[in-house]
Amino acid sequence: MKDRILEAAEKVFSEKGFYDAKISKIAELANVSVGTIYRFYRSKEELYGEVIKKKLLEMEKEVEEAVEGKEPLEAIKVYVNTVVDFFSRERDFFEIFMMELGSSFIIDTERFNLSEWYRNYVRKLSRVVERGTEEGIFKKLNPEGVFLLISGALANIDYFRLKGFIDVKPEEVKELVLEVVLTGLLNRK
Repeated sequence: MKDRILEAAEKVFSEKGFYDAKISKIAELANVSVGTIYRFYRSKEELYGEVIKKKLLEMEKEVEEAVEGKEPLEAIKVYVNTVVDFFSRERDFFEIFMMELGSSFIIDTERFNLSEWYRNYVRKLSRVVERGTEEGIFKKLNPEGVFLLISGALANIDYFRLKGFIDVKPEEVKELVLEVVLTGLLNRK
């Protein structure tokens, strides 16, 4: 039942956004009562947070599978490609998510109870940078800072692309981020 509610909520939030979504519409789509939704989730905000977390966990799983076993340089490239492809494939959801939350994502990790997830995600993926530094492939830079820079660049470009401020295609985003990041990250002795 909880899965049905989350699927319905994802659909309604994707179409309407957080502010215009109605719990009654989610209940109707999930074929449950409004009271049933409130038995699982205390508020619309909590339900929205669960939908966001579900999407982010899907992305995390794809990223982990993609970078697993890759050398650090290849893992960075695969990470960027996987995230851009995921955002593109899940465009309907992320368009609403980015338009409503925009660059305030860090603030909203607290609001939607995602801070611990995001901290763990950053730690896991910064290990790629640590390995690259240990192997002499990357310059000695703060691994978490490097990962946050890459992640933030991807999110900001996507946000401003959706706002119509910048006109770039997904392949151009990949190329741009990788060129800038790798130019600064690679240890060119």
